[in-house]
Amino acid sequence: MSLSVELFHTGGRYPQLLAEHLSQAGGQPVVEHLLPAVSKLPMMIDDPDEYLPAGIGGADIAIAVHLHHDLLVELPAALHGKGAKALLVPIESPDWMIRPGLSTQVARECQRYGLESAFPKPFCGLQPGTPVIAQFCDEYHVGRPELSIEVADGRVARATVVRGSPCGLTDWVAERLVGAPADDTLVARAAELLHLRPCLATMILDPQLGDTIMHESIRLIEAAARNALSTAEQPSRPFSSPTGRGAEG
Repeated sequence: MSLSVELFHTGGRYPQLLAEHLSQAGGQPVVEHLLPAVSKLPMMIDDPDEYLPAGIGGADIAIAVHLHHDLLVELPAALHGKGAKALLVPIESPDWMIRPGLSTQVARECQRYGLESAFPKPFCGLQPGTPVIAQFCDEYHVGRPELSIEVADGRVARATVVRGSPCGLTDWVAERLVGAPADDTLVARAAELLHLRPCLATMILDPQLGDTIMHESIRLIEAAARNALSTAEQPSRPFSSPTGRGAEG
């Protein structure tokens, strides 16, 4: 069975997509914890435990989506000793890490309590840099998008997601690449599809990137399409892949 996942969030479409896709990809339900929105909490929280739900930390992977900074800093201590092995903090908007140095502070707390940590910006930029997070990426086929395509008669006959966005957008794009011309226009088509669902990363300028996080997600899917095109297979037998998920026409 895949590593178990629990999701801490404040509601909205993005965590809903994460829960749906990861539950399907991992073959087991993601446990969700709904916390108060940042706007409904005081600027400084004296007692974070007051707002953190009981019974947390039983899953292997904890994912924290846009939590109040004081709750996020407290989360590694709250997870300690309860089975959690890693904390992932995706950043889809600069205001999700509004305090300078917050990710460094949380990473230090994770290290203190024996948790792996990562702060991917955006979540589809997740890299398998430590053992448990690498296992999560492998089992759930998530991380920096990687596609494999099969070509027949100059068009995409099948597209397989080796790794993709935890929200499921890479899978959505791959399904709609089937039938597209297998030429340089495929890269632009992948980027266009990213807008159509659409990607929920922000178009607010991120000072660290010097660009928007949405544009970073576009670059990632464009790179995946470009690499898939350069290594495309010509079918000689029914396509099968031991890893990843495929769509075909």
